[in-house]
Amino acid sequence: MTDVVDAADDRPGLGRFAELDLLGLSQMLASRTPAPADLASGEWLGVVQLLTMLLARGCAELAGDSWRRCSAALDHALESAVASGAIDHRETVIRRLNLSAALLQQVPADPNVDLLAPARIARLFLDEVPMAAGEARELAPRWRSLDISLIRRLRYAKSLAFPALLAMRSAGGNEFDERLKEWADVLPLLP
Repeated sequence: MTDVVDAADDRPGLGRFAELDLLGLSQMLASRTPAPADLASGEWLGVVQLLTMLLARGCAELAGDSWRRCSAALDHALESAVASGAIDHRETVIRRLNLSAALLQQVPADPNVDLLAPARIARLFLDEVPMAAGEARELAPRWRSLDISLIRRLRYAKSLAFPALLAMRSAGGNEFDERLKEWADVLPLLP
């Protein structure tokens, strides 16, 4: 029975990731290991969730190169999860924005770290939001009577706007991108 367990431990799988700390997992993923095809879609989703949890818990101890390594690790994990079919591009954006919001509640903004850079967060939101704030404001009061595709666009906008606005508020200072202020007024109206 031990031989079977030992043989299984030699192949890539989620179990070996669970035993790594944040820096160990980040180092491995930042080196683009494992390759996207080495894990099943459910395993990649597990890796993304594990890395996100470890980052949210351990972000206060990170500095300099560790942040860059963790960012590269997240990039690889999300890209691999998309390649495996576990999530789509839209889900990666939502996950990035939510993680940035969680991190910025614990550590200061840093323009050199994608996950902590208010300008990068604002750009990601503005590039991905499926409609202008004015259009969302117009549609939101009558969302129940809209076509399902418009309802989905409104909900996706909300899924992006909430963490983006939280991240910008958490960054504090003069970091709040003026283009997001209109979304702060629209957010409570969205379904």
